[in-house]
Amino acid sequence: MRALLTKALSLADGRAALDRLRVLPYDLLITDLKMPGVDGLTVVREAKQLKANIPVIIITGHSSEANAIAAANLGVSGYLTKPFELPHILTAAAKSLGQ
Repeated sequence: MRALLTKALSLADGRAALDRLRVLPYDLLITDLKMPGVDGLTVVREAKQLKANIPVIIITGHSSEANAIAAANLGVSGYLTKPFELPHILTAAAKSLGQ
């Protein structure tokens, strides 16, 4: 599971994530704050325009109070700081999906 999550999160930059969200029916968006191209907060803003009710988890190694507030204002359901353990993201995902 850890390898799959690592691979999935490392494949896409912000723009690629948004492109995929436009064509595939995702139930959950997990994004990093710092990515090449489009940053995570912009990804969240645009994703919410595409699918207003999509749950979002942000992961970051660059947490700040301003970013946490911005994420909360965007309706992010989870905000995890790196490093985190796999059970943390699984718990956040289950919570975000109402499980």
